[in-house]
Amino acid sequence: MFKLKDLDPRLKLTWCLFLVFTALISRSIVLNGILLGLILVSELLSEKTLKSFKLLSILLLIIGTQVLIINLIFGREGDLLYSWGILEIYSGFITTSILAFLRIGIISLSAFQFGIHTDTMDMAQMLIHWGIPYRYAMLVPMTARFFPVMIGEYQSICDSQSARGVPCDTVVEKLRNLPASILPLMYRAMRISNDAALSVELRGYGRYASRIFQKKINLHPIEGVMIICLIMSFGGVVIKTIL
Repeated sequence: MFKLKDLDPRLKLTWCLFLVFTALISRSIVLNGILLGLILVSELLSEKTLKSFKLLSILLLIIGTQVLIINLIFGREGDLLYSWGILEIYSGFITTSILAFLRIGIISLSAFQFGIHTDTMDMAQMLIHWGIPYRYAMLVPMTARFFPVMIGEYQSICDSQSARGVPCDTVVEKLRNLPASILPLMYRAMRISNDAALSVELRGYGRYASRIFQKKINLHPIEGVMIICLIMSFGGVVIKTIL
């Protein structure tokens, strides 16, 4: 067994890009189905569960239903099966819908898998290894930390509005009260940004050309071989698609 979180971020990024670009250039339903299965199998082997994909799977099913309806109405591939007024149904709408759904699923699940199993500090070190100054590479973990804080601040604003008698419990009520919430949210965002900038300056960011990390990333030789294999596999898919 292996843990996706323990793998080098460069390998995980290569795996993610391999899945995304292969799904985009390939028109084979079988190949795209295999890629989607590989994502699920890798998640099962690593985490022994697919609970992290639960919410995203529901969203993908909703999107897949919309893709099916759109292709049913506007698809023009294959033979004409039924015609009634301006509505024309062709035989290729099912194949097109399945291929589109598989592509959307592969892109979404691979990106989501990379995001949840890759530490932001590892991403920063990966960028530093590629020659990006750490002052800019550290923006990745800072941004990842900023969004959860802002979600908490927004929830605090909603609680304050509820305490003042403004209903702000359901999604519809939050959307209705969004104009009244956006200004205090922007104020809190600027205050937090100012505090973060001051904290970064007090820690001496930019004073030295490099910095150390508590945990360093090291590319294992086996991981390097796997990266090469993924690149060669993608090249094979490109050649087969062109020919």
